[in-house]
Amino acid sequence: MNNNYYFVLFLGVFLVLIIIRRKLRVTGCKYDERQTAIRGKAYKYAMITGVIAGIIAAVLVETDMFPVTGSLAIIMVSLLMITVYTVYMVISGVYFGISGNWKRWTVLISAIGLFNLIIGIGRIADEGLPEKHLTVINVNLPLGIMFLIIAVSVLFQKLREHRGNEL
Repeated sequence: MNNNYYFVLFLGVFLVLIIIRRKLRVTGCKYDERQTAIRGKAYKYAMITGVIAGIIAAVLVETDMFPVTGSLAIIMVSLLMITVYTVYMVISGVYFGISGNWKRWTVLISAIGLFNLIIGIGRIADEGLPEKHLTVINVNLPLGIMFLIIAVSVLFQKLREHRGNEL
């Protein structure tokens, strides 16, 4: 299937979710002052990480020291920023939706991560790297890694909380 099919599918699902959200009158999450401050720090750290990683990625891609194309490098920097933001918030105790039913969300995030990782590894095993570089087609690999890192951070935070309650 071509990329237009996936784009149209993504756009359709996105529009359906927006319509459902409006019909159900879903309101955004409410945060207290501490959570808002932590979210601000998370944004700051993600932005700093993105700027530094973007510069490093540009140099590594330009010198051909990083076996990815420029477009995948940009996506990977974006995924790194999302990971830094999310992990910082999870470790700080601001779960943004995971707090309600963290087990279900962690299982879902883990499943998405494993699914993407398996697809990414399978694609490389089947097709190889014809250009000797990872391309946008291989985005499942860093995406799977991002979701798994987030899931591990949730489990790590829950373990820390559990140990804190025992003392």
